[in-house]
Amino acid sequence: MARDTAWPAVTFERLSWLIEQGGDERRSAGKHRYDSAIVPEIGDASMLLPSEVALISEDVRTAIAAFDLRVGDALAPLESLLVRIESSASSRIENVAAPVPDLLIGEVDSDQGRSVADVIGNVGATSVAIDLSHDITPDTILGIHRALLRDTHPVLAGRWRNETVWIGSYSAGPPDAEFVPPAVPRILDSIEDLCNFIDRTDMPVFIQAMVMHAQFETIHPFPDGNGRVGRALIHALLRRDGLTKSATLPISAGIVSQKHRYIEALTEYRHGDFVPIIELGADATFAALRNASHLFDDVVKIKELWDERIEDLRADAVAHRVVAALLAHPVVDSSMLEPLVDATRSTITSALTDLARRGVLSAIERAGRGPQRFVAHDVVRALDAFTSRSINPFGRH
Repeated sequence: MARDTAWPAVTFERLSWLIEQGGDERRSAGKHRYDSAIVPEIGDASMLLPSEVALISEDVRTAIAAFDLRVGDALAPLESLLVRIESSASSRIENVAAPVPDLLIGEVDSDQGRSVADVIGNVGATSVAIDLSHDITPDTILGIHRALLRDTHPVLAGRWRNETVWIGSYSAGPPDAEFVPPAVPRILDSIEDLCNFIDRTDMPVFIQAMVMHAQFETIHPFPDGNGRVGRALIHALLRRDGLTKSATLPISAGIVSQKHRYIEALTEYRHGDFVPIIELGADATFAALRNASHLFDDVVKIKELWDERIEDLRADAVAHRVVAALLAHPVVDSSMLEPLVDATRSTITSALTDLARRGVLSAIERAGRGPQRFVAHDVVRALDAFTSRSINPFGRH
C-alpha cells in the first residue's frame, strides 16, 4: 500500500498488440490487448517528504562528507577503480557478469569477450554521465546511452526506442507482461518532464537522484541499457550537486545483492510510493561507503608495501612513475604505459621487468605477439575482497 506522499502513480491505457509487431494471430482477440503505462508528470509535482525519509537523506549526506574528508586527495587513483567496480556491479544487475579483474585485463586486450566489452561500455557510460553532469538534458542522456552501446550495439546506441518493450514474459509479448512501459509517442514528453524534475532545487539531491532513477526506469526509453543508463544518472546528479565531490560510490554493488528488493521498490514507485527506492538507495550507499573505506585502507597498505620494495631506486627512476600509475591501472604493458609515464617503451619494459623481480608485479602468460603484460596482484586481491564483502547484508548501522 502506498504511503501518503502525494506522489502521482502510473496509470494505463489499453493498446493492441498488432501482428506486425509480433502478435500471434492464433490467440484470442482479448490476448491482443495490453495495458501500457502512462507515466505521470513529475517536473513540478508536489512532494510530501515523510520525516524518516528526510532523516535518511541527511544521514547519507553526512556519511559521504565524512568519507570525502577522510580520503582527501589520496582518492584520485582509487576513483578509477571505483568507477570500474560500479560499472561491473551495475552490469551484474542486468545479468552481465564480468569481474573487475577480467575487466582490467580486457581493457588492454583486443580479444575481450562479450561480457567484458559490455562492462567496458558501462565504464564509458558512467564516466560520460559524470563528465556531463553539469547539464543533464535529453541529449545528455542520449550521450550516456551512446557511450554504453556504441561498441557492442552500434545500431541502438544513442537512440530512443521506436518499438514496444515489456518487462517479464519475454517471449509472449506485452499482453502477458508484468509491466509495459509507455508507448513510443509518449517517450520524448516523459524524458523532457524528467529533465525538468532533474533541474529542480527544492529537495535533497539524494532523494532527487533516487526518484529520478525510478522515474527513468518506468519510462524505459531505450530498447536496451535502461538500467545501466539510469544508474549512471544517479552518479551524475550526486556529482552535479556536490554530494559526491570526487568519489563514484559503487552503489550498484549494494543493489546487486538485493536485486529482488530493488525490483519491488521500482514496482512500489509505480504505485505512487517513492520511499522504498530511497531506502534501498540509502542502504546501498552506506554499504558502498563502508566497502570503499575498507578498499581505501587496503590500497594505502599496498602503496606502502610497494614503496618499501623500490626505496633503493633513484628518485628519478621510471619504476617510481610506473608504480604511481598501478593503482589506477593494475594491469599494464609497456604500450599503454608509454603516454602515462613519459618514457620510451624499452625503458618502461625494463622497469616492468624490475618491478616483477621485486614482487610488485607478476607477468601474465602471453596469448599473442603483443607486449608482455603485467598484473599488480595485490590490487586484484583487494578488488576480490571488495566483491566478497559486497554480498553481505548491509544497512545504516
